Amino acid sequence: MAQQAATGLLASLSSELADVVERVGPSVVRVDDGSRLTATGVIWSADGVIVTTSHGVERDEELAIEQGGGARSPATLVGRDPDTDLAVLKVSAAGLPAVQTASPEEVRVGQIALALGRPGDSGLQATIGILSARLETQSKGQAEYILNTDAVLYPGFSGGPLVDASGRVVGINNLLFGRGKGVALGVPTVAHIVEAILAHGRIQRGYLGVRTQLVTLPAHLLQTLNQERGLLLVQVEAGSPAEQGGLLLGDALLSINGHTVQDVDELRRHLRSLQAGHTAALRILRGGEPRDLSVTLGVEK
Repeated sequence: MAQQAATGLLASLSSELADVVERVGPSVVRVDDGSRLTATGVIWSADGVIVTTSHGVERDEELAIEQGGGARSPATLVGRDPDTDLAVLKVSAAGLPAVQTASPEEVRVGQIALALGRPGDSGLQATIGILSARLETQSKGQAEYILNTDAVLYPGFSGGPLVDASGRVVGINNLLFGRGKGVALGVPTVAHIVEAILAHGRIQRGYLGVRTQLVTLPAHLLQTLNQERGLLLVQVEAGSPAEQGGLLLGDALLSINGHTVQDVDELRRHLRSLQAGHTAALRILRGGEPRDLSVTLGVEK
């Protein structure tokens, strides 16, 4: 009796997962850039916005998307973002079956995850696993995340959706980020990249306008500041956001929006997470005294 119940439970789960794949499948497309390689994409909105990976679109011309059943539509590249490896395409269509997305609070480690793709001419494919990690990041002061999954991502799955057991998209798969392992950019990251590309054709990331070098902070300040190093400003560009915000040559940058910057890579990473027009709270060391400044970032050059 127990064995029959277990068999029935597995059969029910199997059927429900197959239903999810069947339901989401029409929103998953094959992206063809005319090269040997093809990528997967998702129909992000019913008016023809397609999201895929930038590395899956090597050529900007002769782009097309192929839906289930073989229907092809020419596509144009709206823009791409090398930092997140996302590209946005547009097709002239209306009423397309757009994906449904999960809200951030519904995305939890341990959930069942299905990875979908349309690699090559092999049609829709799916693999199963769990969400094994959720790595939090920040952008524009909002929580974003990258997801790890043990669902297998086959070649050509990049750009396809990672979905939960209800068929809602939790992220966009990317083999390049994971170096062959299961990694997906969370929906909040994808959403703000898509919004920015549709508005501007690219991501207008924050620009400060300084050159820096690593400096060890004075010993008597280590305990007070709770950090050992900062970034000495060795150049402040004329007319830059840094100059307009009151930064001076010889200042030592300590933090941005409460996040310490103890090497150049940290500074670049924090600036990449902020967009032009965002006001950043900077803590600096000037004349041996900590000071707080607010600087409105410009457009990255």
